[in-house]
Amino acid sequence: MSEFLPAHQTVHFCPHCGAPSAPSSERYFACAACGYRLHFNNTVAVAVLAVNSKGELLFIRRARDPGKSKLALPGGFVDAGETAEDATRREVMEELGVEVSALRFLCTAPNVYPYRGIIYTVCDLFFVAELTEQSFTLAPREVESTIWLAPQAVDLDEIAFPSMRAALALYRENL
Repeated sequence: MSEFLPAHQTVHFCPHCGAPSAPSSERYFACAACGYRLHFNNTVAVAVLAVNSKGELLFIRRARDPGKSKLALPGGFVDAGETAEDATRREVMEELGVEVSALRFLCTAPNVYPYRGIIYTVCDLFFVAELTEQSFTLAPREVESTIWLAPQAVDLDEIAFPSMRAALALYRENL
């Protein structure tokens, strides 16, 4: 991940007036010329621990980096104006072609997402939902394959993101 930079190190000119400048801090950019401030807030993402009637969890194999071919939970980024619950439903529909209804909040966890040379800080929100559908229409750009696994049998080293490992560990504790 050495070729990736934190977001605050990628702003070299004021987005408002164009003056050359260095970021003020990890939290925000402040332009010395015009006083404009650009905050480097967390991006918000969601994921669902989808459970079948046997108590198994649905995992996807990621089709692209970061974490290509690693296990992950279905989910993605929250769009502007969207609730976390609506984003979870939309992401599951986009990735798997199925609907989830009743979502139960599990936890949040910090994460980083390296993308196109920038390391984005992320706050991941995790939900649990029962999923009765077993037939999926996979989004090939997002998902290589799916697999149902018993929660205790999952090798945490195979999970793509630390936040998902933390959510799975918490889920296991509550079984």
